[in-house]
Amino acid sequence: MKKNLKFFIRPLLISMILWGCSGNQTERQYSESSGFLDCPDTPNCVSSLAKNPKYRVEPFKLKKDPKTSWDIVQKMVGSLSRTKIVSADNNNIHAECRSMIFRFVDDLTLNLTPSNGIIHIRSASRIGYSDLGVNRHRVESLRKKLQQNDMIE
Repeated sequence: MKKNLKFFIRPLLISMILWGCSGNQTERQYSESSGFLDCPDTPNCVSSLAKNPKYRVEPFKLKKDPKTSWDIVQKMVGSLSRTKIVSADNNNIHAECRSMIFRFVDDLTLNLTPSNGIIHIRSASRIGYSDLGVNRHRVESLRKKLQQNDMIE
């Protein structure tokens, strides 16, 4: 029985790794020069600026002064599990989030418009086709965390 299980699990794991590594990494990343890229037509990206409603999430609306709130938002992003902030400034945060098992990298990007306190957000897998809802879950978990701390509406 164990021998039969090995013959089933090994090919499954190999196919999952190969399937996860397919895709165009460049088209799915945040572009510093042009801002957010639209989500590709694959189910592994969500964005508050997505043209396709399937991939759209609501932006965050700050309740308090954007200048003082932004540092707290940055700390909360950094506190997400397996998340490392790569760059941050007065209006942008770019973080890398690693998957638990295969250590695939997703890009999480937030952009603050200080004049109205709106934070646009994008979370996207760098490679692969499907993320099994991980990016949407990440954004909604961050939303819940910010709401619980009375940072956003």
